[in-house]
Amino acid sequence: MVNHIPRKNNRPSTDEYFGLEAEAYGSSKWMARNQIQTTQKVLDLLESEQIGGKIKSKSLKSLFLDIGCGTGFSSHTILQSNFQNRVIGVDVSSDMIKQCKKNSDLHLILADMRYSPFRSNIFNYIISISAFNFASAGAQSKNQMKKFIQKALESLERTLIKKGRAGIEFYPTKTEELLFVNGLKKLNFIGGLLIEQPNSKREKKFLILKKIK
Repeated sequence: MVNHIPRKNNRPSTDEYFGLEAEAYGSSKWMARNQIQTTQKVLDLLESEQIGGKIKSKSLKSLFLDIGCGTGFSSHTILQSNFQNRVIGVDVSSDMIKQCKKNSDLHLILADMRYSPFRSNIFNYIISISAFNFASAGAQSKNQMKKFIQKALESLERTLIKKGRAGIEFYPTKTEELLFVNGLKKLNFIGGLLIEQPNSKREKKFLILKKIK
């Protein structure tokens, strides 16, 4: 049995995605169910009216980036959706990627979301389930937190094609949420923060975005 690492403010640390913790994550039926349901929700939100509504080109092949792909639950859900997809998964945890490779032939890359290794204007869609909770990981001050979050958002904008869309599920702190919202004002996106069932135990937060330039 894995002795889980204590959480601060009920949020996981990056340590929970390495070593035996990564193995436990990949074998968790609850985690698989939750990730699949959340990914499908985000795919639905990519067609939100606030960023242009229904996507007309689903029959065309689209290139997806799954940021924080983990053990592959979200990537496989994308592949099984109504889009004709190619999916690249990226994760900062080599152990998560090893777990993912055991059960799939996905194209996987080890990288930090804030320092994307991809060329500009390449992805039709970007999706991320929970990984943006770690956009400010390692920050030692609010200014550094702001810098890290801005880098993650800029990487998102740079790698999307014009009119490309991004759907991100996360649960930021109040400070992080404000930094995300303010950071988006400097970038070429429409859309923004969507909160479902606010101020309840079932509250969920999403960034639903479309690149306009």
